Amino acid sequence: MSSVSPDGPAGAAATSGTVRRLTASPKVRAMLAAVACVLIALIAALAVDSRLDRHWLIRGLTLLLAIGCAAVLGAENGRRGRRIIAGVGILMFGFVFPVTSTTWATPPEIDFALAVADDAEAAAAKDAMSAVTVEHVKAAAEARGGAIGSPVTEKSPESRGATEYPLIVRPDKNKGRPWACLTFEHGFTAKIRAC
Repeated sequence: MSSVSPDGPAGAAATSGTVRRLTASPKVRAMLAAVACVLIALIAALAVDSRLDRHWLIRGLTLLLAIGCAAVLGAENGRRGRRIIAGVGILMFGFVFPVTSTTWATPPEIDFALAVADDAEAAAAKDAMSAVTVEHVKAAAEARGGAIGSPVTEKSPESRGATEYPLIVRPDKNKGRPWACLTFEHGFTAKIRAC
């Protein structure tokens, strides 16, 4: 015995109409993708410590590429291959690149420099100083098992970055690289970058 839908053909038509109404147009999908890319770009950039270089230029170019891919996705009569390429572009430029550039922003030597900066700031505040001195940074680095300045070798008999800002901060006192450069602007504003 076959079962017949109580709604009949009219119910089926209404259901398909609902499905059609719930499907967004390409322009709406493109707009939503562009907004999502902007939000991801901002959240990813702000997740990076303000003392580090957030690579705004690279992030901005990546965001423009993601929005361009969203615009291609919004073309009303775009071919299927073009839509697939645009979707992959949105995924890469709108999500993968911003997130990976954020997670790669703090390799171990940068994490070490951030910790040294925190310790040096705390020591300067404890000493009631108006600025973080090189001695504060040196003491903080050595307390964590690191050192400041480039190592002295036969090729370079003088240590660079050990007496004035920007200082070279090394996580391991027995090794040269990797290292990071640390400076304090306006007394207590630390700035750290790869060098």
